[in-house]
Amino acid sequence: MRKTNRSLFGKVIFSAAALFCALPAGTLRGQAPVPATQGSQTQSARLAPTDVILTVGNVKITLAEFEKIAASLPPQFSGALAQLGKRGFADQYANLLALAQEGEKLGIAQQEAFRQMVEFQRVLLLAQTTLNEIAGPQAAVLPEDVRSYYDTNQAEFEELHLRGIYVPFDEPGNAASPAPPPAEPANSNRPKLTEAAALAKAESLRTRIQGGADMAELARTESEHPTSSSGGDFGFVKRNQFAPQIDSVVFALQPNQVTGPLRDRFGFFLFQLLGKRAQPFEEVRVDIENGLRQQRLVALFNRMKATYPVTMDPRYFPETPEPPAPPR
Repeated sequence: MRKTNRSLFGKVIFSAAALFCALPAGTLRGQAPVPATQGSQTQSARLAPTDVILTVGNVKITLAEFEKIAASLPPQFSGALAQLGKRGFADQYANLLALAQEGEKLGIAQQEAFRQMVEFQRVLLLAQTTLNEIAGPQAAVLPEDVRSYYDTNQAEFEELHLRGIYVPFDEPGNAASPAPPPAEPANSNRPKLTEAAALAKAESLRTRIQGGADMAELARTESEHPTSSSGGDFGFVKRNQFAPQIDSVVFALQPNQVTGPLRDRFGFFLFQLLGKRAQPFEEVRVDIENGLRQQRLVALFNRMKATYPVTMDPRYFPETPEPPAPPR
């Protein structure tokens, strides 16, 4: 959601910022930028707000106007002001004014395409400023909000200590599938199994574990996973680290319970639950804060949609997305 608002706005501002930074310093007066430390407040104090301090062609800018420009700069430009100093910034700004005056002379400001671009940027700036005005207080997240969410949603932050065995299979359909993670398990040199044979082996291993066999030892000798060298110790895993059909099973396990074979795209897992814990609050505090802020921004935009309903003519905006246009 933030992408749809800020990224497009950012692209427009970034283009202007790139132009600003690319302009050669000192080209109008043959001088290099002056560091921010040069120039005293005493000199500024001798000037009246109405005194003209910068002239570029037929444009004259007073002290009050220049300071108003500097004070209202977007973040992308305020950094340039701090880096270049007032004189260096004025030098770059003069370059922009010179180009703008040349554009007026060429009649660019009267072109329809230019007017459309100005209107689009006006909408972007107005929307961004409005978002900053109303989203700040409405999306603010207090420390107590974060703590309360953590305390009331403990299941979300549960971690499982798992031991696992992995039995891969090799089917013709896997040839076009993305390869598993590029880790080389200790037992990867044995012949590949069909899916049916891998399932049968996983079921046999589970029967042996239920009969008292040490799962850690079986993992060292039978598992074809990078964890085999550590006896299949997966460490602590969080929710959504596995595919949903695996995640739902392992998070329902009781201590020491072993799952049946759980299929993924390339093989079968057996998992044993060794223990549970909740992620420490400090590890998840920032994620919770960002999540709550995102929720509140979504609620804000939903209110905007309710206040300003949107309708689209399906004859022009089909519900089925159109294929992207080929590159030119």
